[in-house]
Amino acid sequence: MAKKKQKLWVVVGDSVMGLNHVKNNIPCQDSHLYEEMENGWGIAIVADGAGSADYSHQGSQFVVKEGMSLFKKIVTENKWTTSKKLPEQDKWHKLAKTSLKQLRNMLAKEAKQTNKELGQLASTIMVAIFSPLGILCTHIGDGRGGYSNSKGEWKPLFTPWKGEYANETIFLTSDIWADKEVNKFVESKVINEKPFAFTLMSDGLEMHSFECSVWDEKEEKYYDPNRPYQKFFNPVVNGLVQMKQNRMTDDEIKGKWNKFLREGNEKIKNEPDDKTMIIGAYFPNGTS
Repeated sequence: MAKKKQKLWVVVGDSVMGLNHVKNNIPCQDSHLYEEMENGWGIAIVADGAGSADYSHQGSQFVVKEGMSLFKKIVTENKWTTSKKLPEQDKWHKLAKTSLKQLRNMLAKEAKQTNKELGQLASTIMVAIFSPLGILCTHIGDGRGGYSNSKGEWKPLFTPWKGEYANETIFLTSDIWADKEVNKFVESKVINEKPFAFTLMSDGLEMHSFECSVWDEKEEKYYDPNRPYQKFFNPVVNGLVQMKQNRMTDDEIKGKWNKFLREGNEKIKNEPDDKTMIIGAYFPNGTS
């Protein structure tokens, strides 16, 4: 019998409908996917379909599924799971940008085959390739990502793209792919700190878990510090590790996580927008 692969992370994620979607019978437009590979490497992806796009729920589902295949291919072909260092920033950015453009073209082909306009499948995308060495991340659009280092300090993974007007963002399907423009909209980073935990989420949860709207008295305007709330994330991560130490199954942990995203507190429970969050914690003792 083949030996079961040891996992070095405990990861959980879910996508649940926001209150407005429940009331108006609108499908959940968020999607997510995560998978651990070998030697503590893994990939997490979150996609948030555009609220104004008729089939964005299908678009976000396509993005996480096909995106997972593309980014797994990058990890495998570059043999990162057996290397002892992360790639350089320039190399990662080129690889991420190429794969995201390929994903956009695949989505365009899917739209044509299903007799839809590409814009009807509009979706953001956030990707985190996590490992014991650090994290590789890339994204297009809004949403949030964060990580905790070994000291328990939570930091942002990337800066969400926000337009001039409220709720304005860009999508994988947006007209951003001209050579002179694309680097303004595709952000990729190599985080060389050894992570203790990480998170990816759609913007439906950002106000509850990130410091993202603070009044600047000197400038007399609000600004976005993009800081993860340690008081939110530390108990969540500690609880996740505790559940795994108590030998709860992945399905049991997923059930508790689903309940938390649906009704964790009054603010989360009454959030109008769809809510997606993936959170992972490094578990060096390993899980089976």
